[in-house]
Amino acid sequence: MGQLLEQLIGPANPHLTLARVDVANPQLQGLAMQIGLQALPALVIFQQGRPVDALQGPQPEEAIRQMLQAFLPSQADLWLEEARSQMAQQQYSAALKLLLLANEQAPERSDIKLALAESTLGAKQLEPCRNWLSQIPMVDQDSDYQRLVSALELAEQAADSPEIQALEQRLTQEPDNRTLKEELAVQYSQAGRPVDALEMLFPLLQRDLNGGDAKKIFLDILASMNGAPEASAYRRKLYSLLY
Repeated sequence: MGQLLEQLIGPANPHLTLARVDVANPQLQGLAMQIGLQALPALVIFQQGRPVDALQGPQPEEAIRQMLQAFLPSQADLWLEEARSQMAQQQYSAALKLLLLANEQAPERSDIKLALAESTLGAKQLEPCRNWLSQIPMVDQDSDYQRLVSALELAEQAADSPEIQALEQRLTQEPDNRTLKEELAVQYSQAGRPVDALEMLFPLLQRDLNGGDAKKIFLDILASMNGAPEASAYRRKLYSLLY
């Protein structure tokens, strides 16, 4: 069992530390009695200084694996941990890819969705950020949630730039101006509003797939969204036009 545990836990596991104790030592027999050991070898899990689970007597490998698994982080936890490290370095695109994987594996977890909201906000993807925040249930709307909501509102105010307002005003006067719509889509994308940009461009593609720069802008925006769910939806729409 000792050799198996060394293999399963490894020499530098950040989540579990293996300690081998000889309870036959007279100085340690009191520990065995305190824990209530009845058979050896015994595998005891300590958490915060207290025994929380134990296997006593020789055990098959599967039983040991199941016991350890209950105290090891899931793959979603590992992806979330790595993504937070990436976000701390402002590498939001890399973090987003990991978080999408984590959310796919554990879609019920609000902490992953909050991290997704933070990464999309950092990447200036405002609509996806609002979408992730909308999926947080009331019971999980803690101080981190409120902080992100406030940060999103500020980002949205900043995204409504004078240049965008001017183009929108011109578009009300020239609603069929294709060039204006393409320029406004670019501005939306640069302001962290890629979904608004795609919504602006898609009707142009429906009318004339190869007219102007709409298709190139559309594809560039999709590429910049780093696998966001909204990007997949609009990519499927584009494929439906192509085929």
